[in-house]
Amino acid sequence: MLLKLEAVEKRFKDKQVLAGVSFDVAEGESIALIGPNGAGKTTMIRSILGLTSIDAGVIERHFDNHKDVGMMLQKDLFPDGLRVKELIELHKSYSKSKVDTNELLKAGDLVQETRSMVQSLSGGQKRRLSFALSLVANPKLLFLDEPTVGMDVTACRMFWSKIKELQGQGKSIFVTSHHLDELNDFCRRFIFLKEGKVAAVVSKEDLNAQKILVVHPAQAEEAEELQRRFGGLVEDGRLYVFHPAEQSWLVDVLKEQQIPYEERLKEVKDCYREIYDHYEEGVMQA
Repeated sequence: MLLKLEAVEKRFKDKQVLAGVSFDVAEGESIALIGPNGAGKTTMIRSILGLTSIDAGVIERHFDNHKDVGMMLQKDLFPDGLRVKELIELHKSYSKSKVDTNELLKAGDLVQETRSMVQSLSGGQKRRLSFALSLVANPKLLFLDEPTVGMDVTACRMFWSKIKELQGQGKSIFVTSHHLDELNDFCRRFIFLKEGKVAAVVSKEDLNAQKILVVHPAQAEEAEELQRRFGGLVEDGRLYVFHPAEQSWLVDVLKEQQIPYEERLKEVKDCYREIYDHYEEGVMQA
């Protein structure tokens, strides 16, 4: 066990930000922390890192916050007047790191920007620099807060390719992101926060064992009518039904009325819809 939280609470004045949060992280595990803005994600990470005190509960850490942790925070804050390579070497000096500077430049896809002034970098390049800096101490645990914001498609692919490489090295990775498709491909467990509480913990195996039904009616009104009868969630003119095995009559209706539909494995974005959006139970089955 690398990290364990038990009944953690945090309040800011009259707002309860964390309300009895409990979960654990095993060594070598890749976990996604998911939730809308204000759900408590950033406070959770800051509490784990010891940057914010907690009001109640226990955080059990089996790592050294100074030696074993790499952080890529949501905002990139760098000193002015330094070149990219100089900043990396400055961070290396703090931890007496022996990691090759060139390897860090490659990890951030910044070889061409070695001598560029940090303040001249684009937003995406600064995110990649933050990622390179998070690897300076060769950490065994990485905290990545919205890591791909500002990155273009190519940079995102290279970033997640590097994450896969780090996973192969046994690194533990804790990531928050609103890009749910990315998390679906690279994380093994997903922790959903809602109003400061753990709303659900879902594993990749859970997703692979569940199916959902996605209905594609020609008119949005048809989706809403099917929702009233069979339940589910309407989004962008489609109806999502998360427990199709319980709605066998729905498939019969769709076939009879020749309404297109697909049945597929559940994904992280489907869990998000089910937890945070308005899901109707339906009033009848036929």
